[in-house]
Amino acid sequence: MLTFRTDKNLTPVQTGLLILSAILAAAYLGDGFGLALPYPFNVVLKASGIVLLGVIALMRGYWLLALGLFFGSAGDAFLALQPSQIAFGIGAFGIGHIIYIALFTGELRRAPTRGLWGYIAAAGLAIFGAIMLIALQPHFGEMRIPASVYNGIIMLMAILAVMSRAHPLAIAGALLFVISDSVLAWRLFADALPWGGPVVWVTYYLAQAGICLGLSKRS
Repeated sequence: MLTFRTDKNLTPVQTGLLILSAILAAAYLGDGFGLALPYPFNVVLKASGIVLLGVIALMRGYWLLALGLFFGSAGDAFLALQPSQIAFGIGAFGIGHIIYIALFTGELRRAPTRGLWGYIAAAGLAIFGAIMLIALQPHFGEMRIPASVYNGIIMLMAILAVMSRAHPLAIAGALLFVISDSVLAWRLFADALPWGGPVVWVTYYLAQAGICLGLSKRS
């Protein structure tokens, strides 16, 4: 029987769903090594692990967090379609990150910032985001506006995360998102970093899992 809890411990059912989610995410790694499922089953596989994270968040009573995860899974599906629907993927991920921005803003309202170290980390992220945006501008092409807006959204999400006193898993998830999306941007728009596929997927999944578990816990 499914049970809904909002404490910091996973129920056995939620733990089972988390393990299954990780297994599905690991299975999708084969897509980068020539072991992909035939289309469109690979699209379903790519999205399924994040869908299960959303189900876990929903079971724990965090419907807004679940919505952010579901938008992330939609973004996964859009990018895996043939041909890839980059604009829709960016839009779905952007909405998911806007939801995460709202959640990290809530964490800042509940408790004071981390002080000096939080501001230093936030400044470092802002500088990194600006450098990335400038370096990638020549490669964005017709996606310049949506890609630039998305860059700002994800950097704001990470900045709010490091300034907040959210659970460390959630903060780590936000930072892993920056790593994942940075490598993905160079691969997607600049046709660079050919080795980066597995890096993008592993850091992305761990980012979503960290945010799912961290924002449904209380420190």
